[in-house]
Amino acid sequence: MRFDAAELMNMLPAVYRLRDADRNELRALLNVIARQVGVIEENLAQLYDDQFVDTCADWVIPYIGDLLGTTPLYAGNASEGNSARAMFPELTGPRFASRVGLRARPDVGRTIYYRKRKATLPMLEGMAHDVTGWAAHVVEFFELLGWTQCIRNHIRSHSKLVDVRRLDQLERLDGPFDVIPHTIDVAPINQHDGWYEIRNVGFFLWRLGAYGIDDADAHAVSNPADFRFTFHPAGLESPLFSRYRPTEMSGVTESRVPAPIRPLLLALDIRDYKHLPSDHQLGFSDLYGDAGDSPSRKRSFKIVNDGAMVPPEKICSANLSTWKQPPLDTVAVDARNGRIAFGPAWAPKDVRVSYHYGFPADLGGGPYPRTSWMIKQRLAEAVIHVSKDGAITTIDAAIAKWKADGRKSTIITIDDNRSYLETSALTIDPLPDSWIAIEAAAGKRPYIELSQPLTVDGAVDSVVTLSGLLVKGAVTINNGVGRFRLLHSTLIPDASPSITAAAPPAGAAKDLLRIEVAFSISGAIVASDNVQGVTILDSIVDASGNLALGGLTPAGFGPPATIERSTIFGTTRVREMTMATEVIFDKPLFVQRRQTGCVRFSWVPYGPSRTPRRYRCQPDMEIAAAIAEKKKLLGRDLLDPETFQVVSLVTSWLVPSYTSVHYGDAAYAQLHLHAPKQIARGAEDGSEMGAYCHLKQPQRENNLLTRLDEYLPFGLQPGIIYVT
Repeated sequence: MRFDAAELMNMLPAVYRLRDADRNELRALLNVIARQVGVIEENLAQLYDDQFVDTCADWVIPYIGDLLGTTPLYAGNASEGNSARAMFPELTGPRFASRVGLRARPDVGRTIYYRKRKATLPMLEGMAHDVTGWAAHVVEFFELLGWTQCIRNHIRSHSKLVDVRRLDQLERLDGPFDVIPHTIDVAPINQHDGWYEIRNVGFFLWRLGAYGIDDADAHAVSNPADFRFTFHPAGLESPLFSRYRPTEMSGVTESRVPAPIRPLLLALDIRDYKHLPSDHQLGFSDLYGDAGDSPSRKRSFKIVNDGAMVPPEKICSANLSTWKQPPLDTVAVDARNGRIAFGPAWAPKDVRVSYHYGFPADLGGGPYPRTSWMIKQRLAEAVIHVSKDGAITTIDAAIAKWKADGRKSTIITIDDNRSYLETSALTIDPLPDSWIAIEAAAGKRPYIELSQPLTVDGAVDSVVTLSGLLVKGAVTINNGVGRFRLLHSTLIPDASPSITAAAPPAGAAKDLLRIEVAFSISGAIVASDNVQGVTILDSIVDASGNLALGGLTPAGFGPPATIERSTIFGTTRVREMTMATEVIFDKPLFVQRRQTGCVRFSWVPYGPSRTPRRYRCQPDMEIAAAIAEKKKLLGRDLLDPETFQVVSLVTSWLVPSYTSVHYGDAAYAQLHLHAPKQIARGAEDGSEMGAYCHLKQPQRENNLLTRLDEYLPFGLQPGIIYVT
């Protein structure tokens, strides 16, 4: 039972209440007592919750694990998200650390389950997923070894020659779902070979996630629309991903892991649907269609034309890298490029799609959970809802309503995943001490295409926020005052700057504008030297090798910057680097004022860069170690040519390498599997440098190896193999 001052007063005799009616001294005392009773009640409730792993506080989990005799796993740093928490006090919070796979809670909670089913394949797959957060598939490689057949007895029907007519099996060769027998390979098991040996067990892991977009507008390639469309609303070629549907009973299959959909797999999926009896054709296959809204029944993608879903039997898998129209009433889908082509019998109209795309992290505009990063609605004086089916159907109309209502502190919430093609110029000009936010609703990722740059005319102590959006276009900030924030959004990178902060008018106050970017993707950010500062957290700034962060002119210097856990594709030129930690500067970094600030645990191009003091940066550390080793070997100091030779050797190989550097690719900005370990494990806590530092991928791998020491049968050799 909870108590407040009024309840405590009612428990007292009436004579004391009457005597205190005028003075309220007793009521004031009871207010203090009630607050302390509330603290005690909350503490008692938490103590009760701490008895169960599902409800206990984070600090209790290791103690429960100790009672079970489990080995503690790395579970993250308690200080993660502190920078964002201090910078954005008006956001919902309280936790701003990204969702990652360091999940000690499910690991401890399922310990008894693991031990009861120890060493079984479904248990190992479930444990690998629980520990790492990645989709996992376990393969006993000795089952794929080719055997010499004994005709008299013990025939091994699965050990046979390759059937070259089975194209699906040939495509799956040397992959996680390979079924073709192999000769033995006695090399140590690793990412690429040494798999097929008697004692080897492979753990195939998918690092990319599959993010689902529901009821979005397909992009018409031509205007007016003919038969050509793309799934990506901006018209980019992006592969379709299968939706992740973990299951422990039936095992992991190719169509249930977050991976690019193979065109042949889609073709076989549709073929199997067509071969079903008519009373079993329910309008959805394993990959395509609408099986219901429950998470366990949703499919990987579907296409809707003019309000009616295209039936699965009309879908065909095709290569549309060069556009061609399919025959009759067929709808061709290119899963590799994310393209759609309607046959001549169709009249494409209001084409909408639901699909999944791949990406390494909850970063940039996406449909992932980001409730913590949304503004507290109780702080807003007004909330304006925008949707294609609502009263306000454009961003321009919402801004006009905001202005007509007196430019109050307002949240403009976009409630769907539709495309908003804004043909008129958008201007946001808040009043002093007010704010406006354009943010996507929870779980949504709308697409906004700007015909002209979004203009922000700031005011003193005003705040303009873009949150949860995918934007094709740029932002221009005038006046040089206020704050502009980009949170969990994407300004699609292209040749021109994504954010431009112009110089303030003559005679205006200076150093009053702040630009803040968190968990976002952006093109170049250029600003006048009158800007107070630029802060970039856990983001990607992609200028394709040109000026990524700097002044309004190529030779000028931009405002002071603070950058944490980010990847910068392009040259950085700033007046002052207040702090740069765990950053990959893909091109040189030039800092004008080098007496203050620090660059730590980062990769900075050696030679041309001019920075403040560096601490444990690369390739500096490796060069120093190589010089010291050669000095020890020679027993003397190195001559200048010898030093130059060491520096040249180290800088030739110690450079960041990526799976892809093109926006739109599923593995965009992801460090390559063979990137130097000095970068892949060079962050302060042993994680990777760059925008995906918060994923803690090296720690996830170490956690899995720790658990395999306990649960893998004796004598078997595990191999961790990354599929994506």
